[in-house]
Amino acid sequence: MAILDGQSTGTGLKRPTDPLEVLPPELVGDIFHLYIIDVHLGRPSKSQRPVFLSYVSTSWRDFVYASPLLWAHVNVTASERRVSNLYALEKRLERSQSASLSMEIMVRYHPDKDALRVLFAERARFRQMTLKVWTTPWCHDIPMEGFTQLRKLTVDTDFRIDGLSAIFSSALRLCCVEWCSPADPEPIILIGHQLLSLNLSVVPVTFTRGFEVLAACPNLRDAVIRFRDDCLNEHILMPLTRERNLLFSKLRSLELCGSGYFVDVLSSVQAPLLSRLEICWHQKNWECGFEALESVLVSSPHLEDLTLCKFLTTEDELLSIIAKNKNLVKLSIIAQRDQVRLITQRTFKLLTRQEDGSYALPLLEELCFEGPFDVPDEVVLPIIDRTSHQTTWRTVRGHVVKHAVSGLSFCIGI
Repeated sequence: MAILDGQSTGTGLKRPTDPLEVLPPELVGDIFHLYIIDVHLGRPSKSQRPVFLSYVSTSWRDFVYASPLLWAHVNVTASERRVSNLYALEKRLERSQSASLSMEIMVRYHPDKDALRVLFAERARFRQMTLKVWTTPWCHDIPMEGFTQLRKLTVDTDFRIDGLSAIFSSALRLCCVEWCSPADPEPIILIGHQLLSLNLSVVPVTFTRGFEVLAACPNLRDAVIRFRDDCLNEHILMPLTRERNLLFSKLRSLELCGSGYFVDVLSSVQAPLLSRLEICWHQKNWECGFEALESVLVSSPHLEDLTLCKFLTTEDELLSIIAKNKNLVKLSIIAQRDQVRLITQRTFKLLTRQEDGSYALPLLEELCFEGPFDVPDEVVLPIIDRTSHQTTWRTVRGHVVKHAVSGLSFCIGI
């Protein structure tokens, strides 16, 4: 905490002024809360940070203990001999009073069911919950219904949790799910219509289940899905997806990662408000891959941010994207190792050529090309000069060219 003012002492040094004496209590509370939720800090954990604040002085202790919001972030490993004092856990939850709770609950081997009962007794106040489970079974005697305030749920487990369906079905306000588990994400389908944010990127899902989950979530605003690469026999289901359109009227951001076998997911997606699209394929695409991409781009006139990793097969496809998507603000293209000719002078000439006083991508602010290609400096420089006559640039010929000026950030490399 910075020293705001001070009074001279007999030694000529200034005595720090307690912020609680000169700042409004609401401002001090906000500062303390920002310290507690700061994700960039390591130790102590969010649970312990209020305790550390209370050690500073008596006035700080009184303030912290009288501020329910500062005790609303709870991180507990609910396993035997890991909860040293059950009474202290109960008092901590008491200090949070009626504040909404952000919970991270880890259940390792030998679950401490007494601690779990204490925690889940407050389930009606859970606003966010991260559930990390490394054992089974554990929830038979634990109430798993009544999560009436739950907005965000993160599931991290290698096991099937019988109580998950009860959590999903009772969480009528749940709108954000992060599924970090190889377990079947079928419970998501139960409440798919109310989800605004979905992340299935940590552990890949089968094509069938991923498609079913997407189909159950028509109101998504952002989605990240990583498909498995070992389900190649599922490509026989692809024609079925072509007959079923997935309309996402609110979708702004979409990330798809997986094998080229799953490009037909794109053919089914319609997202008129889409502003960000990222696609990363692990294998070479089917010939229909670009067709599928074009169908999405045609239905997404507001697209501003496009990233394609190992997706495009020819430079003509890239040139077509540049010519037809004038609203792009950010464009990132990552080529495969053997695609030496994916980006050549043709692309740079298109980007720097003016027609009727306008460039091909007039709104472009960030451009990133990565791949095994080499473009001469005299071809690269015009795109740098496009935005500023006061240009500073650095080039390592054939490897990296980076540039940052007002209006354009540019990177090309291998």
